[in-house]
Amino acid sequence: MPSDDYIKPVHAPVLMLPDDPPIIVSWERAVYNSLPLTYHREAELQFVKQGLGSYFIQDRNYAFKKNSLIVIRPNEVHRLIPHPDLRIEKCTIIFPETLLDDDSKLTCFPADFPRHICLSERDATDIEVILRSIEDERRYRRHLWLDVITTDLKKLILYIRRNGARENDDLPESENELVRKIVNYIETDFAQEITLNSLSEIFSLSPSYLSRLFKKCIGLNLKHYVLQRRIIEAKRLLENDPMIKVSSIPQIVGFHDFPVFNQNFKQITGLTPSAYRKIMDKHDK
Repeated sequence: MPSDDYIKPVHAPVLMLPDDPPIIVSWERAVYNSLPLTYHREAELQFVKQGLGSYFIQDRNYAFKKNSLIVIRPNEVHRLIPHPDLRIEKCTIIFPETLLDDDSKLTCFPADFPRHICLSERDATDIEVILRSIEDERRYRRHLWLDVITTDLKKLILYIRRNGARENDDLPESENELVRKIVNYIETDFAQEITLNSLSEIFSLSPSYLSRLFKKCIGLNLKHYVLQRRIIEAKRLLENDPMIKVSSIPQIVGFHDFPVFNQNFKQITGLTPSAYRKIMDKHDK
């Protein structure tokens, strides 16, 4: 039987192809199983209409419940950690920041931009109306549809700013800070051998406590987190550096065996590294 950290192949990466609308809107209602770490170049907003769980974003855990809104900046490593056996109804909206380039007040997400908002029923209704409008315009593409989407998106972001952040971490601040330090250490050294015992010595923690804390915050054990973080780095190299040969990437990101790298890459992304690069090449043309 697979472990809790087993990752089934997932859908193809998020791509904004030239002929596609420059925004993705998806409403989902499902019981989610284990999901991999992921990242993409675009910004992402998650509106949780119903459900419980948390999002691990970059190096911090954000707990959500009914009427939560989560903000994920471009290129941030993140992962949905659903509550087991509970259905989640949510809307995902993904868009390039360039969509807002004509408005200097809205370009990029500064450090103080709200990351997690717990909405009142009235505020949640207002947000859902905006999201439904974006979804409707994207689907039917009536006259001036992109202008309407851009206006709705600006309204949504201003709405987030106005409401401010009401962060509700899944862990006590002391534990969140400890996990943040561990994740930041891994970030600088994930291509090297990292074990539970070595981290325990570095941070003066027992292996069992570190393992429980890590799994509690990120929803993955240390071994699977490091593996998936290496795959994310491989994806970035495939996207951003066409001069690097596919065969050279495993060694750079911490794999010593190409077949193992190839197998794990396909298991997590649903594509081989070569197929992923071909898709990204088409995307960039």
